[in-house]
Amino acid sequence: MTTVRVYGGKAGTKPDGGSPLLAGLLAAIGIIVAWVGLVYVTHHPVGIAAWGVGGLLGIVVAKAAKPPTKATGALAAGLTLVTALLAKVVVVVVALQPMLRQELANDPAALTMLFLLEKTEQKSFSPELQATINARPDLVTDTTFFGFGPGHELREKMIDEAVAAAKASSFDERKRLVHKHYDRFLDKLGFGVLLLATFGLLDLLWIGLGMSTAWTLGQGRI
Repeated sequence: MTTVRVYGGKAGTKPDGGSPLLAGLLAAIGIIVAWVGLVYVTHHPVGIAAWGVGGLLGIVVAKAAKPPTKATGALAAGLTLVTALLAKVVVVVVALQPMLRQELANDPAALTMLFLLEKTEQKSFSPELQATINARPDLVTDTTFFGFGPGHELREKMIDEAVAAAKASSFDERKRLVHKHYDRFLDKLGFGVLLLATFGLLDLLWIGLGMSTAWTLGQGRI
């Protein structure tokens, strides 16, 4: 049998690496899940994690790129910013709000205010006290003499009944009131305001450092 030689054919080429964008997106999803879990467990925003996010995404993108370039560095930096922002959004929805509700449900001062609001709305104070409130609503809002005017005694009785109701309540009742009044407050406040409240100067610093690190490592530079 004779050997057939084919001239002009292309030599076998080395397969290209994976997609840097896909690798970065998959890594970003895992990072967001881990970040939210860490916040939920520690009850701390862990803003410094943004720096580590940049380093990790930079390495992942550079490894997937053949070869890494300034474009992959920019991709890693952009993914770092998007990941940090999305992580903040998920933290507010999944971790921060449940944490706040849990803390409110276990805070005596917060519970007193919630039961005071509930009793005021439902007009469910003791019959004698409720009758006085209905007859003299001006006393409830009286703030003369720095709050120690004629309405001081009435407000003290209202607070005492709210404290007693909070102490006698079940945890399910506390959770119900927290959900009711906290969600109402959140609706008035707006999700955007709550999200912005999670950003501080240090958070911006860590995100900036994370993007800078991602830019460097994403180009294959160490």
